Amino acid sequence: MAVSSYSSSLSWSDLLPELIEYVFHSLNDAKDILSCATVCSSWRYSSSSVYSRKFVPFLFVSHPSSADEEAQSSDGFRIISPENIIFSGNDQRWICGSTGEYLLTVNVSFPFEVNLQDPFTNNVVSLPPLASFDDIQRLLQFQAISGALTLIKNFIKKAASSTSLLDPDWVVLIIYDSDGGKLAFCRRGDKQWTGLESDHVDDIVFCSGVFFAMDRTGRIYQCELSPSDPKAVPICTASPFRYDPCKKYFAESDYNKLWVVLQKLDLSDDYDFSTYFEIYEFNSETQEWTMVRSLRGRALFLSPRGRCIAVSAGETGSRGFIKDNSVYFIDGSLSVFEWESKQIKKVCESRFCNYMFWVTPADVFQKK
Repeated sequence: MAVSSYSSSLSWSDLLPELIEYVFHSLNDAKDILSCATVCSSWRYSSSSVYSRKFVPFLFVSHPSSADEEAQSSDGFRIISPENIIFSGNDQRWICGSTGEYLLTVNVSFPFEVNLQDPFTNNVVSLPPLASFDDIQRLLQFQAISGALTLIKNFIKKAASSTSLLDPDWVVLIIYDSDGGKLAFCRRGDKQWTGLESDHVDDIVFCSGVFFAMDRTGRIYQCELSPSDPKAVPICTASPFRYDPCKKYFAESDYNKLWVVLQKLDLSDDYDFSTYFEIYEFNSETQEWTMVRSLRGRALFLSPRGRCIAVSAGETGSRGFIKDNSVYFIDGSLSVFEWESKQIKKVCESRFCNYMFWVTPADVFQKK
């Protein structure tokens, strides 16, 4: 009787974390793990731990022309497409990129409202409209509306958000301008964007509690987004990739360190070009960069419009299709670069490839 009474007083949340993780590790659908994360704090912690080891980012595909193309482009990836997303009212929206698990959307009609929308929960966070930018007002003044819409659609180049958008003190930083390269940010409740003195910015990231920006020369800035005195402060001017003309990405390592990834071209003796990658890790204490020699046990996911992140590879939960020690990148096609062999395999080649990017459902794991 005592045993029965004791058993009936136990709840699932009282299970040892090791047991919960053992159970969660047997789940092979990311949505099941995300659902478990909403039950209680102990389940959220275990879900986050298992998810980061088992599942790779979702792949957003803009308007696949057919179900066959969508299936072909996935190659095992979990796909998000506009057909899966419910917009409020009769809104028509462009999907321009992502930050974390939120998609960045812009309304096609004036004042061009900007939202971040979670495709998993349909939670929407409102940001200031694009019409609050003087650049947009000038664009509408001097351009025919048909030509202006194309430029407005691509006005925001990339977005990065601080911690969780469930946090009341969230901040969103963007790269904007019809020519690209300027910085602006907003906080909850702002009616317009606040600009930072900046130019020719190519990438931004929020990593280890700090916003970073990188310009076209490879110079790194720490963005201090104080409401009274926002500024982009140059750091570590002596980086090994400064003035390297190759394409550069910020990325987050699987242990939350800041990486800069260089996508480079090598010319062979036969005058053929081949793509390869170099990775540098930033030490915030010494302000120095160290080359990452291998991605053993990991896979790195790169995209110009979405989050760039390294995750553990080789787990059975990744369904066996993720290659260890590899870089998955989107550049005219979705391809995978194998680090040791230096070989590249095209996963998908489509006219929509440049509108693919990675989406990482993470905010559900943040403490509510």
